[in-house]
Amino acid sequence: MAPCNQTQPETQDNLLLSCINASLTDDILVQVAQCTTSHAVWISLHTTFATQSKAKAIQIRSQLATARKTTQSVTEYFLYVKKLPDELAVAGQTLKCDEIITYLLTGLGPEYDSLITTISIKENVTLEEVYSMLLICEARMQHHQQALLSAIPSANVATKQQSFSGSRVRNNNFTFQGRGRGPSSFHGRGNFQTVSRPNNNYTNI
Repeated sequence: MAPCNQTQPETQDNLLLSCINASLTDDILVQVAQCTTSHAVWISLHTTFATQSKAKAIQIRSQLATARKTTQSVTEYFLYVKKLPDELAVAGQTLKCDEIITYLLTGLGPEYDSLITTISIKENVTLEEVYSMLLICEARMQHHQQALLSAIPSANVATKQQSFSGSRVRNNNFTFQGRGRGPSSFHGRGNFQTVSRPNNNYTNI
């Protein structure tokens, strides 16, 4: 009976080890191939995934720190930044709402400075409230930009009209030098004047 009792834990551990190995993918199985007990496999897996999680967390925090809103919309930028803390939570680290908002505001351009100031002095602001204010600010900027673009063609038309009127005034006053004996001046429409050179009188002495 004693020998059977001594081998029973080993038998159970071997069964558990087989179950663990059967659930692992090939690339993970290679890393624990040298482990002979279920406890050794567990320690190896814990160490491996802890190291990978730490590296992943560092990468995600770097992405958050360098996130910038450039040509993308507010919605696209917000969803990108919000996705990173979710991935960070899977890696074993969670961010508070204030930290996420800080990363979100840091990536905004100078055109959002007034909004950033408003949010910074506001207490207990939520991520959803920040998103709503960003959408309102984006809509206002788009409205002002459209108004500016629509005003440019009107300004060009006015400039062309002024240029055309000025050219007509200049064309109505010019001097026409003819081939005759004296200079000819042409003023306006149909106002043509000829100035003749006086004849010299010769007196025979």
